[in-house]
Amino acid sequence: MRATHTQTVAHDALAGGLRRTQKQMIMDLFDAPKLALTRQEIADRTNLRLSSVCGRVRELLDDEALKVCGTRECVATGVQNEIVGLPVEVAA
Repeated sequence: MRATHTQTVAHDALAGGLRRTQKQMIMDLFDAPKLALTRQEIADRTNLRLSSVCGRVRELLDDEALKVCGTRECVATGVQNEIVGLPVEVAA
């Protein structure tokens, strides 16, 4: 069964609102200028799924609201994970 135009428009509006809410939840974490977090740490602190966090962080990086600050080794796996934080101009 295919969605009607009205259903598609309604879905897109809801999804857009959800993305904005999730992005705001992530940005609200960065209350300290030097705070840098991995995507997993963001997921843990917001109770969002990691897959949602990854998508929203990508959007925030593309919008230059966040920047990659380096990497940090995961204690459990030993894998290097990107850490993100506020851009210097915003953090200052």
